[in-house]
Amino acid sequence: MKRIQWQAGTTDDESSERPRSDQELGFVRRPMVRWFDPHQLVDTLSRVVASGLWNSYADSRDLQALAASDIYDRSEGSELWVDYVSDLGDGFDSTYTVARALAQEKLELSSNGDHVATERGRILLMGGDQVYPVPKKKEYQNRLIGPYTAAMPHAAGTPELFAIPGSHDWYDGLINFSNVFCRGRPIGGWKTVQSRSYFAVKLPRGWWIWGVDLQFGDYLDEPQIRYFCNVGEHLADGDRLVLCTAKEVESGRKTSEVFSDRDIRYLEREVVEPAGAHVALYLKSGRHHYCRYEEVGGGRQLITAGGGGAFMHPTQGLPEHTRPHRGDDAGEFEKKTVYPSVRDSKRLRKWLFVLPVFNLPLAAAFGGIYVVLAFMLNLHLRNAHVSLSLTDLRLALWNSPTAFMLIMLMVVTFGIMVRLAHEAGGPTRLLIGLVHTAMLFATLTGVFIASSELASHFGDGADSLLAFLGFVGVLGGVTGVLGISAYLWTTNLLGFHGNEAYAPLHYPHYKNFLRLHIGDDGDLTVYPVGIDKVSKKWESSPEAAPDAPWLSPVGDEPQLRLIEEPITIPKRAPEK
Repeated sequence: MKRIQWQAGTTDDESSERPRSDQELGFVRRPMVRWFDPHQLVDTLSRVVASGLWNSYADSRDLQALAASDIYDRSEGSELWVDYVSDLGDGFDSTYTVARALAQEKLELSSNGDHVATERGRILLMGGDQVYPVPKKKEYQNRLIGPYTAAMPHAAGTPELFAIPGSHDWYDGLINFSNVFCRGRPIGGWKTVQSRSYFAVKLPRGWWIWGVDLQFGDYLDEPQIRYFCNVGEHLADGDRLVLCTAKEVESGRKTSEVFSDRDIRYLEREVVEPAGAHVALYLKSGRHHYCRYEEVGGGRQLITAGGGGAFMHPTQGLPEHTRPHRGDDAGEFEKKTVYPSVRDSKRLRKWLFVLPVFNLPLAAAFGGIYVVLAFMLNLHLRNAHVSLSLTDLRLALWNSPTAFMLIMLMVVTFGIMVRLAHEAGGPTRLLIGLVHTAMLFATLTGVFIASSELASHFGDGADSLLAFLGFVGVLGGVTGVLGISAYLWTTNLLGFHGNEAYAPLHYPHYKNFLRLHIGDDGDLTVYPVGIDKVSKKWESSPEAAPDAPWLSPVGDEPQLRLIEEPITIPKRAPEK
């Protein structure tokens, strides 16, 4: 295993022309992903299924093992700045706002009336899920490479970029992630240097960064374990590690990540600790907020900083205590800070009831389903749609040639509703599924009866039927989506569906990233940077300097601030 020393330089020709309009950018400024869009749901689901099948029989990390296994030695100098960002590559406004902040050579950050000076990192760490919703080549270009190139087209000294894949990067078996990050290609003014989806970087003053690829929380591949075991031979007594992992967002009562957690704990117990080193800082992605836990009676920190551009996850309901690894009894961590605040997080939940406006395709899908059900019940025949009552609908179901299919649909719907209540368990899950199913069919009944009443004003001929079907489509679409909103809002009040309740909001604000500084004294200081509101209007700046961002905000610059006071991790672990 060889060490790769720092190589300063430049990227592309700095005299290249700057774009004067969106047509010259070389990428499309994409809006945030509409997660409940039917087309998007089908596309994402198909890739999840395909990636699950592929990864069951093949592991791209085995192919990566053919590339050289390097240690990236960046330990020269007495101090070093490192930036960390994760869960990015979503909507342009949020992703570019964060990228533009990362690109600034100097940042003056406010905290309690004071100003703290920080510098752009010579290393940029991307901690997982670099693109949403799926890792297509065009999505990487439009949602990651393009915005980051526009934010920093060139940079003196050529800062380096290291990345580990998250679950969304794995949906194509890591093909495009490898092409983007493991081929030595620049992303704007940042230079990629890694050859695999995991890495070890030696930093000044006895600090290391280990980026571990957890795939989907399965076992760590054997080549990766061998790689870090070999890296462990270069550890010295007293060295400290920053351990970066991309944790999959939990979805229900499952045991994912148990195996990878076990393997990481193995590396700590069998490789790191015998060398006299220790993990001083855990950096995790997967949750799109900032949350810091501190070891009780110790100095270790566990930080989730997933605010690079994706939709916001809620901060309410986070446990007061946690551990770095599931089932690990070594060290308990206490919650210290969350961003956004619990109050602000809860305040955003009410926007679920604007979901029909946010997601018209989903409303159209529900409306279409309701119209099809009206035909299956033969409500289009012999003025059956006129003056509908609950009894009429019951008889229509009984007399329909598709009665068996409709009854089976009810049973399947109940099963789906129980499955959707995955974060509950036992009788609670069945009860939630039953109530959800009852509300769904009650809404369907109400839509048919209300549409019949409204259509009665159009007579009893073809005009009435067309009006009835039109009202069914419109009312069915709106009430169907509102039913989802009400379900998610209610269950989130009960502590469930944090991911599903906030994803469809595609909320762009409350973003964050980290600036890490290794000082002359060997201490590591973490500066958590928050952006309460991102910019949404941009204008080209074709006459600016070659290294200036291509686009500037219309109006005021986004306000950056420290989420909390800088966190200092001493060069030596405290005695216990």
